[in-house]
Amino acid sequence: MSQSLQPATEQKWPDNLIIVRHGESKRNADRELARAQGKYADFTEGVRDQDTPLTPIGETQSLSVGVALRKRFNIGDPIDIIYVSPYLRTRQTMDKIVEGLGYQPKVIVDERIREIEFGQQDGIDGRGIEMKYPDEVKRRAKEGKYFYRPPGGESRPDVKIRIRSFLDTIVRDCRGLNVVVVCHSVVVLSFRALLERWGEDDYLQVDKENDVKNASVTHYQFEEKLRLMEYNSIFYTEALPLALGA
Repeated sequence: MSQSLQPATEQKWPDNLIIVRHGESKRNADRELARAQGKYADFTEGVRDQDTPLTPIGETQSLSVGVALRKRFNIGDPIDIIYVSPYLRTRQTMDKIVEGLGYQPKVIVDERIREIEFGQQDGIDGRGIEMKYPDEVKRRAKEGKYFYRPPGGESRPDVKIRIRSFLDTIVRDCRGLNVVVVCHSVVVLSFRALLERWGEDDYLQVDKENDVKNASVTHYQFEEKLRLMEYNSIFYTEALPLALGA
């Protein structure tokens, strides 16, 4: 008696899902400058986080992603769609990626892949929060970084809820395509947590030991399921100095 053949796995995912963190932003650079000077960064006045631009270094980093992707996905097998967070730094990163690609994929701005909401603590770094909100520091220590939700803000699981919704859209609209997502560091880790079924400990370990670099690529490829091919790959010289104060 002949053996019955197992049915082939139905593909519901993109052929390739490439998740990119934005390049170095002005806030990234100013925060490093403040730390180097022994100060804390406070961005509560002036430009909104949503309107923070890339530095010149961030533009170069982002261009390097587009050039690298062009070598993998040329006109014969192109990037089909780029989803991008509405924040300025991600849209500028996307523009530089397209420049490096040398052709124009379809672009969709999606608010679900925006930065984590910090609420009352938006624009203040850790040392500043210690000074302004000591009670919240105690609550965060008790609840832990993963589950802590600042007043008016989001926890990491909150972000995962909206990324889960976004993945439903990818499954519905992008099967068999090559898709790029340009977003933020917490969002990149949220994608990994959902696609690789991480728990709190898994998330925190990667966050601590190998956090998401500016203009880095996390690449999943469909091979019976979405498989992680690379994480945190960069295509620029990491020793390049930060644009401090740029």
